[in-house]
Amino acid sequence: MEPKIIELPQFFVIGVVVYGNSDSGLFPKAWDIYMKLQKKLTLKNPGVGYGVEFYTEEFLKEKKFYYMACGEVHDLKDIPANMVGKVIPANSYAVFTSKGGVNELSKTFQYVYHEWLPKAKYEIADPYDFELYDERFKGMDNPATEIDIHIPITEK
Repeated sequence: MEPKIIELPQFFVIGVVVYGNSDSGLFPKAWDIYMKLQKKLTLKNPGVGYGVEFYTEEFLKEKKFYYMACGEVHDLKDIPANMVGKVIPANSYAVFTSKGGVNELSKTFQYVYHEWLPKAKYEIADPYDFELYDERFKGMDNPATEIDIHIPITEK
């Protein structure tokens, strides 16, 4: 599975953040809360959602990270009190398409970080990545679902 290499400009997201790991059950809860609150936002692309993972030192020790269920907005001027805003920096990205529903995401992430990245001419540019959920998202368990994973990269 070879990625597409793309450039994206800086953009802004607002959403709900949780801290844990993918086994904690918190990430679907973050989406449930975000879906209820998103009506407060003026989204740039209402049919598109992002799942952003922010990694800290705890990730290496405890396998926990910050996860943000969010949508893209025009700016960070009006962040509701029960939500969080974040700037996603301009970067080059390796984009991998995970097919087959949300359960397949972990396999794609495993491939990217444990097989592709060690052999690639790239390294991680910043300690985050994100999933893009667009019209190809057909449901959590739908085998026709496609989700793009964006990994910020720089050449080694």
